[in-house]
Amino acid sequence: MKLQGIGGSPGIAVGKALVLESQETTIFRVPVEADRIEAEISRFLAARDAARDQLDALGKRVSTSLGDSYAQIFDAHLLILDDRSLTGETVKKIREEKVNAEWALREVVHRLLGVFAEMKDPYLKERGGDIEDVHARLQQLLEGRHGQHDLSELTEDTIIVAHSLSPSDAAGLHHKRIVGLAIDVGGKTSHTAILAQARGIPAVLGLHDLASTVRGGDTILLDGEAGTVEIAPAPETIAASADKRAAIVVRESALLAEKSLPAVTEDGVAISLLANIEFPDEMPLAMRNGAAGVGLYRSEFLYLMRSPELPTEEEHLESYREILRGSEGRETVVRTLDLGGEKYFHTVLDREGANPVLGLRAIRFCLKRTDIFKTQLRGLLRASVERNLRVMLPLISGVAELRMAKRILDEARAELTAEGIPYNTDLDLGIMIEVPSAAVTADLLAKEVRFFSIGTNDLIQYALAIDRGNESVAYLYQPFHPAVLRLIRGVVEAANHAGIDVSVCGEMAAEPVATPILVGLGIRKLSMTATAIPFVRRMVRRIDAGEAAALVRELVDMASGEEVEKTLERWLKERELDATRLHEAPPQQASGSPAP
Repeated sequence: MKLQGIGGSPGIAVGKALVLESQETTIFRVPVEADRIEAEISRFLAARDAARDQLDALGKRVSTSLGDSYAQIFDAHLLILDDRSLTGETVKKIREEKVNAEWALREVVHRLLGVFAEMKDPYLKERGGDIEDVHARLQQLLEGRHGQHDLSELTEDTIIVAHSLSPSDAAGLHHKRIVGLAIDVGGKTSHTAILAQARGIPAVLGLHDLASTVRGGDTILLDGEAGTVEIAPAPETIAASADKRAAIVVRESALLAEKSLPAVTEDGVAISLLANIEFPDEMPLAMRNGAAGVGLYRSEFLYLMRSPELPTEEEHLESYREILRGSEGRETVVRTLDLGGEKYFHTVLDREGANPVLGLRAIRFCLKRTDIFKTQLRGLLRASVERNLRVMLPLISGVAELRMAKRILDEARAELTAEGIPYNTDLDLGIMIEVPSAAVTADLLAKEVRFFSIGTNDLIQYALAIDRGNESVAYLYQPFHPAVLRLIRGVVEAANHAGIDVSVCGEMAAEPVATPILVGLGIRKLSMTATAIPFVRRMVRRIDAGEAAALVRELVDMASGEEVEKTLERWLKERELDATRLHEAPPQQASGSPAP
């Protein structure tokens, strides 16, 4: 049997399945007498304190084995543990409903998980797993159970199979016999995947029901790059996998050797390769892959972690300081809040939107709720004093909207000045170009800002009237449609004329096959997932920017995206460049996602 999942950490592994059984137990609602309420609250708080001690110890172990940056995953768990939405509401529920701590905690956590389950962005949705991990730890302590799996007796290569694997469990999987992870839930941006990458353990996630299908002791062949798991593979299949594993080692060694090489085309054009990140613990992976900085830091997670409350200015400030420390002085672009269709904001607005992706979201929401927007801007301004911070506004549709946002930024500056609080008076302000109206009026917008960043995912969706989360019309999602290429060309020309820089931070930037087109269009900054950087660097170093520009002049006059693809594929083959990713499926991201 061969199953298709999601590649979470690259590599090939062959081993015996070890199925980890879930340790969840049924939680009952037990009434607590009035005179025992405070004791029940004390029992819960004692479990919280014990969990904090466990997480501190776990963070220290991970820091010793992997470095401080990976230990920050458990700093996030500590923040959840101390969050008012978790601790305060659990205590309140115990006191007001006179129920046991286990039940009160479960009810609060289920509400929080409901918020994350509504997220359209896969990364944000997966952050609910961190809350589940903290919840499981607290329940184990309340019930006197021990959650650690004892793997010390392993004597042969083993692949861990589980329905879910918490970051805590993943951090403990350092036995030399554990060669792979096969997990039913989660994706490539989960903390489990991040830790697997850090330890160099191949991992496949999103397998749905493998844990209930495979038997302990079954031989498993796992491909963490292709995202496949094969149960009881034939001997010849195992032999072929050994050859593929050897080829991956050679490829990874070559990519690692190229890390220090500049991303410069054959004719001497330098391309800056930046990372898209969502959480500070991704910074080490970005730096390890040679990122020149952060081209897109999504700030939404800070809001979701505080749901249903809003983050304070101090919490904004500390969050941005942390990401700036991780970037070590390199360029760091923070995108302001880009949410609006999720239930979290239904609570804030007291109403729901019928079509969030075209409704009250991103900058539109911020302009309506200036109190929320200004709090974030004040935190950004204060954080900009020490480091190379740039601020980017999402979903700008025209000059009038941009000027409204700039007025609020000026108000935040004036307030800080009056309060004697330092900030960078020359902060770089930029905008996302992801709405066709912004692309068409880019020459006007360029006079108002310091930089552009083209969010190709949404720009393609809006330009072609395609819901990129709708499988029925997914075939019409064409990144190389001549209309899309012409829009990007116009934005680049407007930016060049105004003397401002322009980058691409959508999925196209992460596709090596698109690199010749983007370079040929005049893009000199590309921002992408960290793991894509080595592959894009290799493509950059093997193309001639002049030839790429000539190719683009030909492509923009073609009649269809299919014609563009065929011509591009032929161009790549003539230069013996890898074109295997050209016909991969388009990004299956749901409508309304805050991704660019």
